[in-house]
Parts: sequence; C-alpha cells; structure tokens
Amino acid sequence: MVDHDADETYDVTVATLTRDAGPVLGRLLEAVLGQKTVRRFEVLAVDSGSTDGTLEVLERHPVRLITIDREAFNWGRTRDFAYQQARSPIVVNLSQDAVPKDDRWLDHLLRPFEDPEVAVVCGSSLPDPEREFPQFPWERNGYFYFTREIRKFVARYGRGLSFANAAVRRAVWERLRFDEQPTGEDFQFQMKLHAAGLRIAFVDDAPVLHHHNYSLGGLFRRCRNEGFALRLMGCRYSELDLLLDLAGPAKYLQWLRELKRGSLHSAADFAFPVVRPIAVYAGSRFTRGPIWY
Repeated sequence: MVDHDADETYDVTVATLTRDAGPVLGRLLEAVLGQKTVRRFEVLAVDSGSTDGTLEVLERHPVRLITIDREAFNWGRTRDFAYQQARSPIVVNLSQDAVPKDDRWLDHLLRPFEDPEVAVVCGSSLPDPEREFPQFPWERNGYFYFTREIRKFVARYGRGLSFANAAVRRAVWERLRFDEQPTGEDFQFQMKLHAAGLRIAFVDDAPVLHHHNYSLGGLFRRCRNEGFALRLMGCRYSELDLLLDLAGPAKYLQWLRELKRGSLHSAADFAFPVVRPIAVYAGSRFTRGPIWY
C-alpha cells in the first residue's frame, strides 16, 4: 500500500535517483506501485536535472519528488541525501531503469530482514524481454567483470553489492553513512559493512528486469569510471594487471564462442575484451573524475 502524507512515516521508502530516465521509468513506477504487500511504503525520487520528460512521468504518479541541480549530483552525496529524506526504517535502492519483475518483489526483497543480523539485502537482475535492445553479450555470459581490480575487491569484501536492487536498514545507514563518492557508492558502502562485521543477504526471488547495451564510447566511459572508483577504494589497476588481463586467453575463447553463436553485433560487442582492461587502466591511472555515460 502506497500513501503520501507530509507528516506520515512508512514501513519502507523505495528511492530512485533519476536523470533522463527514458521510457522504462513509467513501467518501473507502475510495477512498484502495484506491489501486493501490507507494508506502507513511499516512493521517493531525487532528480538531478532531467530534460527528457522524466519529471512529467514522475509527476503523473504518487511519487515524492525532490530536484537538485545537475552539477550537484554525486553518487555518494546524492544517495546520502535521499536517505536523509526517507521517512521509514528501511530504504530500498532501485535504479531508474530496473523494473520489479512481479508484484511480490518488495516482500521477497525484505524477507531476509526477519533475521536481525541482516543489515542489507541485495536482489538479482534479469534480462528485460520488453527492452528494445538485447542484453549486452558480455553481461549475459558473466565476463563483464573479468579484470583484476574487481577480483581484488571480491577477494577482500566478497560478492559485490549492487544498488540497482537492494534494501538497507536505515539504522545501519545512520551508523555508516555514504561518503563523497563520484561513482561506485554501493561498493564503498560494502567496504564499510565489511569493516563493521555486518551481513549482506543475497536473494534470487526478488529480481528486477535490468540490462544494458553500450555504444563503444559508452562502454569505455563506464569501464573507465569503474577503474577510477576502485582506485579510490584501494583496488588499483597496475600496468602488470593490464598486461595480464590483455593476455589472458579465457575471454578470447569466449569471444570465439560468441562469434560462432552470432551474438556479436556492435563495435562494443566485438571490442569488449580489449576495451575493458584499457578503459579500467585509464580510469585507475589517469582519470581525475567520472563522466556520465
């Protein structure tokens, strides 16, 4: 049940950070608002300068909308601001293009909180059959994060947390908070959870429909941003890492398999095994700030 009263508190806040969200946003809102749950929840959107009709879509739905200047956006700072505005003990993070798969998504995502030891719950993502473009093949086959900076992170902190689809106890956020973080604030928060000995539960029965496709430039910018973010978190990507990742044969064998299947179509599809390590290295070694991709 969704309700919005300025003086009310809720069981859950579903928060999304928006900017030029595109046509998927309407589906997302309908899916969230159509959840079959006894929990009272609010939907909160923090928009940073949309110009594509996103604001109009948000205003047509029972959403609490807060706008900030485009230049003020920062993943960590803006996420922290959204949590400050939440009026509930649990905050759900949902990417602007991640559509809950069914009407029990919210209850399934929150069920692990029945265990008081669980601080954060992370749901999964599935390809969206209604999206106008196919899933990026290297996302589908599990090779997107083959580079060594991610392996270093996982070795230290475990399976990666994603705020595309995750819920956090507000009391845990109040204890740890989000720092200034230009990108990768979910990984940064995971580091804090690890240091505090707090548990993340990963669930498979609360999926969202969420996948990407990339231009060559968009792919490079995303991977460069990730290299930059992981450097800030202490997982640097060295020249040796670059050479080892470029030389490793596994992804090239997968490239041949994808080619045989006819799965490679765009320049980004074909060039990914080389573009990712080069872009991550550029982000780790030379980048001074993220670029919106």
